[in-house]
Order: sequence, then C-alpha cells, then structure tokens
Amino acid sequence: MTKDNREKLIKATDRLLRDRSISSITTKEITKEAGVSVGVFYNYFTSKEDVFTELVKSFFNYSLAELERLKAEITGNNLRSELKFKEFLVKGMDKNWENRFLNSDILMLSRKGQAFRELMLAFNEQMVAIIVAILTIIQDGGQDKDQVTKAKLIMNLIQNSYPVFSSFEDDQEQEAYMEKVVKIIFDLSFNE
Repeated sequence: MTKDNREKLIKATDRLLRDRSISSITTKEITKEAGVSVGVFYNYFTSKEDVFTELVKSFFNYSLAELERLKAEITGNNLRSELKFKEFLVKGMDKNWENRFLNSDILMLSRKGQAFRELMLAFNEQMVAIIVAILTIIQDGGQDKDQVTKAKLIMNLIQNSYPVFSSFEDDQEQEAYMEKVVKIIFDLSFNE
C-alpha cells in the first residue's frame, strides 16, 4: 500500500502536468487528484518539485528503455529499420506531446538546482550515447565524426517538437507537422 500511494502521487502529478506547469500546481491539488491526504504526500516527498523529479526520472528511464529497444531492432540502413525508426519517432513525439509543459518545467528546475541539472545532464548523455550507437548501426559500423552532434540534434528535435507558441487548425495540420518533423529526423539519421 505504501508504494501504491507514492505511485498515485506521481501519476496524479503527471495528469495535472498535462495542461499546467509545476509552478501553477499546488500540493493540495496533487493529493486531491491522487485521492490521498496531504500528510501522505509528506511521507514520501518534501515538495512538489520532489515528486516532479521522480516523475521526470520515470519518464527518462522509460525513454532510455525505449531507445535501447529501438537499438536492438535496428539492423542497418534497410526498410525494416526505417519503419522501426519512424514508428519510434512518432511514438516518442506522441508521448512527449502528452505533457506540454515538461520541457519548460525541466529547464526551470535545472536552473534552480544543481542536483536536478546534473540528473538531466546524465540522462541526456545516456540518450546521446544510445542514439550514437543507433546511428553507427544504420551506417554499417562507419564512424561519422558528426555522430554526437547529430545525436544531440535528433534528441533535441524530439524533445522540443511540440509547437509551444502556435496551434493547429485541425488534426490534419497537426499530422502534417508531425510528419515533417519525423522526416527531418529520419533524413538526419538515414540519408546523410
């Protein structure tokens, strides 16, 4: 039951963050959404930033696992790998778009605290390393001196693909936008 309440708080925070920033959410709102008391919150976390940090860790661990899964499925510069890669990109962008404020909240908290900033840098280094490994497989083991730069660009394009200050007229326009972002990332990976 104890771990259950902790997970409830993390999931409640995730739900609230889909439409709002961490700075606009209160501890009381998190506990209400989770269906637990404020006292239960403080048994696990000292602040809403702490629960946010756990949520971010969960999100990045999920992302790392998905990247590792993709790396295992990529066999080279071939149709099967291309399809797996595009599928991964769309799924990753969909997941990222679920929480529009995640990147801005991560940036804000990384400026406030050194420990959080170091955590984000460590996660990003791991992600870049996996993307470099994927690029190496796609390029048939060839080492491109720009692979790290490409990997960072790919990662940032995925993480920041949501158009923060614009909106879509309809689902068709949103789909066309996403297809264009996927094509840019795909071309960086397979066609350069």
